Amino acid sequence: MQNDYFEWETANVMSRVYTEASSGSTTMDSSNSGTALVLSDATGLEEGAIIKNASRATPIGTYQVDELMQVTAISTNTLTIVRDYAQQNSGTGSAVHALADTFEVVWTPKEEGSSPGDNKYKDVSLVGNYTNIIDFALMVTGSQAESKRIVAGDSLQAQFDNQLLDLQNQIEGMVLYGALNNGANAGSDSYVRTTKGAQNFICASGGNVDYSTADVTEDALNALVQTLITNKSDPNDPYAIVTHPFNFGKIVDFGNDKVRIGQTETRWGRTLKTWMSKYGIEFPLMMSLNCSKSDLFVLDMKKIGIADFRPFKKAVVGFQDDLVDAERQRYLGELGVKVVDGLKSHAMMTKLPWS
Repeated sequence: MQNDYFEWETANVMSRVYTEASSGSTTMDSSNSGTALVLSDATGLEEGAIIKNASRATPIGTYQVDELMQVTAISTNTLTIVRDYAQQNSGTGSAVHALADTFEVVWTPKEEGSSPGDNKYKDVSLVGNYTNIIDFALMVTGSQAESKRIVAGDSLQAQFDNQLLDLQNQIEGMVLYGALNNGANAGSDSYVRTTKGAQNFICASGGNVDYSTADVTEDALNALVQTLITNKSDPNDPYAIVTHPFNFGKIVDFGNDKVRIGQTETRWGRTLKTWMSKYGIEFPLMMSLNCSKSDLFVLDMKKIGIADFRPFKKAVVGFQDDLVDAERQRYLGELGVKVVDGLKSHAMMTKLPWS
């Protein structure tokens, strides 16, 4: 870490899923025998790979199986493919492929005596962020300090406790919604420098964001989890769901007409501490008023944290320092948010209703 800017490594794991371009010279979309497939990016894909459509069913032949295709040539992002590789329909493919569909690699076979394939390793890249300064101040007058109280200086302690709670809320809001102050990233005495938070790292091109469901449903959450798994996230990492109490209540209501838990004669009602996806991944539920009703975050807690640039320090000014009849304290620190693999290891639902 240097000055107010810090960096960390993000692994560039090769995806098993590739996206078809939304326009171009793709011919297989309009023909069940077309053999040209234009991808948005074919990096890492090898000749000989067997692929299939990951966006929709592509039934062909007597048994209506999904079409398998083989990549026989790659020119930048344009693929030449063999249709109906498994010969389920006499070499004629499906006509339901569409522009902007995604395709996944099923496996990549090799010929006998073949040379080694391309090295698929992609070096780590550096991701950076800036820090911002946070502080809180306390003050107790001379009369307050001298008055008889249950605990000496408890007025100052009460302020300290309240300010710590406010600081906790500020840091939580910064972690979720931090954003850079454009043009003031390097910091100066004329501009406030701010840090970038989880939303900014996730809501970027290629991120796992559900803009379309517009409601918190079990199907939508499971779809987000499936996307995380598809994008090569480790299902054994410690994930958590962070959301507003309003949307927390919606998750609690999943299956409330079918499930009865913890009922006793002296208690009525139900709540949840965790949600289990249908893929076997358990998510602790974190309810936060600092999260907007519009959003729900699925965070890999192993890959998000606080970068402590300047630990909090206390400065004290008393009567003997400036002749003011008060003791004042200032606690100041400098923090930044660190989000590893923001586009692949975390997810969001947004545009959620407020009522």
